Amino acid sequence: MTTQNGAIVITGGAGGMGLAVARSLAGSGDLVLADLRVSQLEEARKVLATSGVQAQTIECDVTVGDDVASLSNLVSRLGGLRALVHTAGVSPKMAGGRRVLEVDLVGTARMLEALLPLALPGSAAVCIGSIAGYADVAPDVEPLLDDPLRPDFLDVIEAALAQPLDGPTGYVLAKRGVMRACERLSGAWAERGGRTVSIAPGLIDTDMGRLEMEGDELMALMIAATQVKRAGHVPLPGRPEDIAALAAFLCSEEASFISGCDIRVDGGLMGNGRHLLQPG
Repeated sequence: MTTQNGAIVITGGAGGMGLAVARSLAGSGDLVLADLRVSQLEEARKVLATSGVQAQTIECDVTVGDDVASLSNLVSRLGGLRALVHTAGVSPKMAGGRRVLEVDLVGTARMLEALLPLALPGSAAVCIGSIAGYADVAPDVEPLLDDPLRPDFLDVIEAALAQPLDGPTGYVLAKRGVMRACERLSGAWAERGGRTVSIAPGLIDTDMGRLEMEGDELMALMIAATQVKRAGHVPLPGRPEDIAALAAFLCSEEASFISGCDIRVDGGLMGNGRHLLQPG
């Protein structure tokens, strides 16, 4: 990605994946790290500075309208949006189903809505989803995920479910909604010369990934089913840099014909898992 005008916004910028993305996009524009953890944002800025990477930071809870507006104003002052890599989110063990939906899907929708008017020609919005988004979702529930900014969205989803809205259920719905949003909004972004793409990571070795792994027998089976094995990459087989490298590519001119789709980065887990589940 060559240096161009405009801001490169990385939400969840204080996390392991956010830092990896910042490094991958260093030198390509004005880096802005957004996160709700102020002290960790400052630590992230210092860590990047030691390797010569300069970044601005801004406190932002993606579920709070005023915070998103403040971020939008900063992007405007920097000349518009060159790229968004939206890594902010919570996992099933971090919150209940409603909160997971609020952060991971409603927060994503807020970011995309606020930054769309600032998108520059050639810009890209890359949203981090999950392979969880490929799990089965009831046909009558799935279309409801397309209106996450309606005031009663969480109530509507909960009422439509035939099961409790717990953390895992909320996570599946949120990540399916992120995939659908990047498909649905690709036309609106194209009108401004931009693109929208989602990435579905598999088992990535971050603090969040390790938290989900604790005491979870299914995670052990998923690790075993991940086909790509690399020496030394434990306990989880994927690296934040795997996601960051793809994000950097998707934000580059070389990816200018990729939009409105989801890309899996899972070491073959989904494909192998489907094969293992086939009868016979």
